[in-house]
Amino acid sequence: MVTCTKCKKRDAVVDLGYTGSDLCSPCFIAYFEHRVFKTNREFKLIQHGDKIGVGVSGGKDSAALLFVLTKLTKHVGAQLIPILIDEGITGYRDKAAEKAQALCDKLGLTLHRLSYKKVFGISMDETVKKRDKVKWRGACSYCGVFRKHALNKAAFDLGCDKLAIGHNADDMAQTILMNFLKSEPARFMRFGAFSGITERDKFVMRIKPLMYVTERECAIYCTLRDLPFHLQECPYSSDSFRGELKDFLNSVEEKHPGSKFNIIKSFLSLKELMVAAPVSEKELKHCAKCGTPCSGENCKACLLTEELKNAPQGQLKNRK
Repeated sequence: MVTCTKCKKRDAVVDLGYTGSDLCSPCFIAYFEHRVFKTNREFKLIQHGDKIGVGVSGGKDSAALLFVLTKLTKHVGAQLIPILIDEGITGYRDKAAEKAQALCDKLGLTLHRLSYKKVFGISMDETVKKRDKVKWRGACSYCGVFRKHALNKAAFDLGCDKLAIGHNADDMAQTILMNFLKSEPARFMRFGAFSGITERDKFVMRIKPLMYVTERECAIYCTLRDLPFHLQECPYSSDSFRGELKDFLNSVEEKHPGSKFNIIKSFLSLKELMVAAPVSEKELKHCAKCGTPCSGENCKACLLTEELKNAPQGQLKNRK
């Protein structure tokens, strides 16, 4: 067995290729939590008196996020409010929700739930069945918009000051590349440790405390901490462009450890150099239907909901 690089006492259970170190269980847990605490200090994500909504799904990332934030908020004096969005994916979300509830019970926290069905009048299963009769979109094109909208609504209605989401280093690197490949540089100005429009009504600023830890590290942390989490992949995720970039980045990271963090660091450095014109009040509006901030007459969530509502019934074809 390999001995822990840090304490030199116990057997290592984790190898961190990008640091060249092998860590035992206690040292890895301390390393993981230190990375999250450091991210919080660097970007001042959570401060004394904050009421923090936490997006939980039952998966490894949100489980790691919620557990670490219970430790962090005890230091800074903030309140946590776990929020679960039920997309309505039979055999997937219901099982994951059980894990999320088990974790909240373990931590003594009340889990707040909100469903797509309640907000949009349609579940994700129903959305997938109808989408082939409208302009073709991948399932994630709908779900990403709906989930963000529903999380924001829940956090706002619960009076949260900020909304913590479980985006890790993998998610961050994927999003950065996606915005480049889709030629959407304007999105960069609202992306980072904080994201969103701070000055707009009905919007809760999103924060990403896990941006300097990887997806793999979240899974290991949950396992070592014996946290309940659900491992199943979303049955509709095969549609995702993000999934293709995930495979690509994992391949690069295996050959060149640290590449994901380098993408994030490069982005943050470039962002500091960007001279972005501020978005004027005239360019930002409120959705005529739901009132959330948007750039047009209606927000993307309402547009997609209307699109699905007007679509004829149809069966999903296996297209990508």
